[in-house]
Amino acid sequence: MVTTTDPHGAARAARPARAAPLPPDERRRAILTAVQPVLLERGAAVTTKELAHAADVSEGTLFRVFVDKPTLLREAVFSALDPTTVVPELDAIDRSAPLVERVTRVLELGFERVGVTMRWFGVLHELGRLEEANAAAPAVRAAKLEWARSQQSRQDEVTAAVARVLSPDAAAFGRPLEDVTALLDVVLVGAAMQKVHAARRGEAPHTPEIDVLVDHFLHGVLAPTDTRSPS
Repeated sequence: MVTTTDPHGAARAARPARAAPLPPDERRRAILTAVQPVLLERGAAVTTKELAHAADVSEGTLFRVFVDKPTLLREAVFSALDPTTVVPELDAIDRSAPLVERVTRVLELGFERVGVTMRWFGVLHELGRLEEANAAAPAVRAAKLEWARSQQSRQDEVTAAVARVLSPDAAAFGRPLEDVTALLDVVLVGAAMQKVHAARRGEAPHTPEIDVLVDHFLHGVLAPTDTRSPS
């Protein structure tokens, strides 16, 4: 903070310089990120006042950036559902760690992501009910189609990141790395869906613990024999 002097020689603190405004795309992304926690907590019932407070902007600013509240909420959910948010965490896994530790961490991150994703799909379902009257509007339909198309390419980025985690042991696998990565995804998604279905029924899931899933993925379900080692 800069100190200035008034006409009588008394020192006074100058007001801090206002930060330069963000470029439009950055401001848009910043708002979407900022409103996600309150949107996840409150769902479609969240008010524009709460959204503006979360983003630390005025309600007027929200609607200068976004056409209306449904558009803001929909884009915030789409942004939160971007699977590539886990890529930095996958890339941070130590490639020199034992394979079992790396696979365990991949599954841990995957289960965390699935849990959050299911909550966001719940919010998206709420928004869908509120937008029933506008669901056929060209802009709404185009936005949803564009998001759906982008999801596959983004998921491909996640798959590539998992392959990078497994790649130091590629020569030890009995199948191509691409197949091994796909099989790990099968284990993750299958176990995650068991948890989801149990939660919907109000039951405790009977999903094996992560260490059991990792052992199954690496060694299969057949017990070792004289001609078949665990590895």
